[in-house]
Amino acid sequence: MNEEVKPKRRKKWRIKGENIFVFLMLIYPVLHFLIMWIGVNINSILLTFQSPVRGKLQWNEWNELFFNYETLFDSFKQDSTQKLFMASGAYFIVSCLVTLPVALFFSYFIFKKIAGNKFFKIIFYIPSILPLVILTLVFSLSFSNQGLMDPLLEFFGGDTSDLFIGDNAKWMVWIFCIWAGIGYDVILLTSGMSRIPRDILESCKMDGVSPMREFFKIIIPLTWPTITTLFVLGMMSVFNVYLQPFFLTSGNYDTMTIGLQIYQQSGGSALHTPATLGLFCSLIGAPIILTVRGLLNKKYEDVSF
Repeated sequence: MNEEVKPKRRKKWRIKGENIFVFLMLIYPVLHFLIMWIGVNINSILLTFQSPVRGKLQWNEWNELFFNYETLFDSFKQDSTQKLFMASGAYFIVSCLVTLPVALFFSYFIFKKIAGNKFFKIIFYIPSILPLVILTLVFSLSFSNQGLMDPLLEFFGGDTSDLFIGDNAKWMVWIFCIWAGIGYDVILLTSGMSRIPRDILESCKMDGVSPMREFFKIIIPLTWPTITTLFVLGMMSVFNVYLQPFFLTSGNYDTMTIGLQIYQQSGGSALHTPATLGLFCSLIGAPIILTVRGLLNKKYEDVSF
């Protein structure tokens, strides 16, 4: 006898406690993303097509829709704008070509647990956990009159009275960025190095591989994804460094950066100017950063261990 085929019952979706919990936990991050990322960026794009009229932003006419961009391009001929981009571009050298290599060296020093590694670990980690406003205050007071570095500079014939003015100001901001940035890079690099299997390092030791060869042939290739990430973040510092010169020099003495100018202009009513500059930098910088990231990822194959 043929058995009767019972109709399949549709599974009813039931509201369970787990579903309610997941839903409630996702509300905040989703709303945060929609408002603070999508909403803010869409609004910034729309601001680039508006201009102030009688103190209020209004849409540009069709024949002047790109007026803000034309004004931005005309400003490239001015010395102040050229100095602005040069001052911002200098942070690529500071972050990628100075801070990152130095941090990579000290990370290997700490990773190998050479004598004094715990002392260096404390020195590098403290700037990473303190707020930036405290770090800039400590740094500026250390190089002020009767500060911690004043006797040392006097011993070498230096003077602390003019360190944060004139041509010395940008050098002091760069030195601070290197000092404060090394700790963050060291934390990530040492974490990446700690993932390397000890068997590989023991094998290198048994084969008589020198520390220099181990550093360039083993450590760097196996931590290359972390190095690539830090290099990309260093490239982004060209656009997002603003608090360091703001706290140390208030953007004076050729230390004004793209990020600081956008930050200062965003506090006024003419929001179309910083929005136009920010969108232009995003359109130019994003393809360059993504291209460099793709080229760096091809240098070494990603190894999972």
